[in-house]
Amino acid sequence: MRNYTEFNFGKSFTGKTARMLHELRDEKRVVLTDPKCAQLVDLKGWDHLWPIYDEVQNRWEPGFADYFRKRLNKRFRAMIHFRANFREQLNLLCTLMMSVQHVTVAIDEMGLFVPAGPPSALSPAITAAIISGRHEWLKFTGTAQNPSLVHMTIKASAERLRWYRLTEENALKDARPYVGKFVSELPNLPDYVCIETSDGGIPFRDESLVGKIKILPRVKNG
Repeated sequence: MRNYTEFNFGKSFTGKTARMLHELRDEKRVVLTDPKCAQLVDLKGWDHLWPIYDEVQNRWEPGFADYFRKRLNKRFRAMIHFRANFREQLNLLCTLMMSVQHVTVAIDEMGLFVPAGPPSALSPAITAAIISGRHEWLKFTGTAQNPSLVHMTIKASAERLRWYRLTEENALKDARPYVGKFVSELPNLPDYVCIETSDGGIPFRDESLVGKIKILPRVKNG
């Protein structure tokens, strides 16, 4: 990852999650949150963690933090599978990672973890980690199917954004200030192709990874 914060927006199976994983390939310490518990469950090369969350106490059951306590000075790639209470658990995770330090935090389906709302809707730990996590050597990346469903503070913090195929009117409206004239291309972008925008940069069409990364397979029911 080249930036402190970079996010990927686009419809399902357009290549945005594959691109995120590609950008994480050289990161030494990574946690990735998985709310869907589907395509990522069997991903190789990761330690798969399933924390048990206590809603009453707003905490995880003992043992989950031990994984990181044992790796304070080691490399790790942890896939954390959350099935509910997404905002609360991301808040706990940000608090934990600010103590662990030197970690890249990847958030799949950001709309579930940091949904759109007023500034006060974003929890203090998430706000602190996203806005000033550089002090703890944190980096953030993530994906979302519709950027309009992601909290504005998260989008405003991004140094780099990649826009894959989008067709919903509210998503295109959200993208227009960033991508400019490229907004007309978004509904018809091929898989793996995105419009990339960055702070101080000019938007451009990125086809560099076509044929080099693979979209995660669909999960078959039954």
